Amino acid sequence: MEGQVQDSDVIPVHLIAGPTGTGKSQAATNLALRTGSTIVVADRLQCYAEIATTSTRTGADTPGTHRVWLCERTVADGDYSAEEAVDNLVEQLTLAASPGAPVIVEGGSISLLILLAAHLDRLPWAVTPTLLTRPSAPGQYVKNLAARAAAMLRPTPPQPGLLQELAHLWRDPVNRWFAASVNGFEAALEWCAKYSLDPQDPAAEAIPNSLLDELSTMIAERHMEHGTCQEKIFRDLFSEWKSDAFTVRSA
Repeated sequence: MEGQVQDSDVIPVHLIAGPTGTGKSQAATNLALRTGSTIVVADRLQCYAEIATTSTRTGADTPGTHRVWLCERTVADGDYSAEEAVDNLVEQLTLAASPGAPVIVEGGSISLLILLAAHLDRLPWAVTPTLLTRPSAPGQYVKNLAARAAAMLRPTPPQPGLLQELAHLWRDPVNRWFAASVNGFEAALEWCAKYSLDPQDPAAEAIPNSLLDELSTMIAERHMEHGTCQEKIFRDLFSEWKSDAFTVRSA
């Protein structure tokens, strides 16, 4: 029948999704190393190169893997809508498809995955979703997030830290609305206001470790709130997808 998708045209897609800080990048990398598949990162924030640390953009140079992002843009380019992101996701995934191997989609963007779900019936994809969930041990999730936040504040040189990325954006008033909308930056701005620090001149190396530890906890708490919301929405969303292989795995 004209317009009907043939089995040979169907792209196998392994979707690895879940709350922030549950190991999606590592899980995608491990699967890519086993299968030779390309990883497409379904995350809008990670498309902004200026905030690679804050958005936890990782894996670009992991040996034996090929990871691609939806696009490359700067904050000056403006908002990156979910609609545009879905179009770019379809394009990147189609380009990455190869016979005999699934394409891996790694992501945790709520708006993007909700919109993607609405398109699935019209796309020639066979999706196998895996949902990574928060650790079940009390307090472990926020502890993990705090450790990740601490690494963002003092990354391995020459990678800029979260405070340096914030300062870079905050120096231009046009970028401030964007900075204030990002969870990690939002917590950092509240922390700067508490201690009368100028976001344009963070000088992280001169800030006492006790204050940086406090900021790590503040960032972790914001991410925990967001992660709790992500997990609930993804559980509901994936349970409605037409898939016989929906997997839930605790981080």
